[in-house]
Amino acid sequence: MHGKPALTEWHVVTREAGRTRVALVPRTGRTHQLRVHAAHPHGIGAPIAGDRLYGRAGDGERLALHAEALAFRHPHTGERIEIVRPAPF
Repeated sequence: MHGKPALTEWHVVTREAGRTRVALVPRTGRTHQLRVHAAHPHGIGAPIAGDRLYGRAGDGERLALHAEALAFRHPHTGERIEIVRPAPF
């Protein structure tokens, strides 16, 4: 393996219509971390729906990955900014 260490916590949220919704919480910030951990056989072992790179996408299916919450410090004011938006799918 040539990648850097990465840690993702996850749990099942719902199971319906042949699909499972999971909450993924990245504890490190690696490129494609959530997508790799979902698809890899030593991870969840199931690619995220619509992932053309690590899985496969159906006709017109978008990547079903959405950040429901982001928080960061504004680079000039130092104010903590938090954005919350439930997944639209």
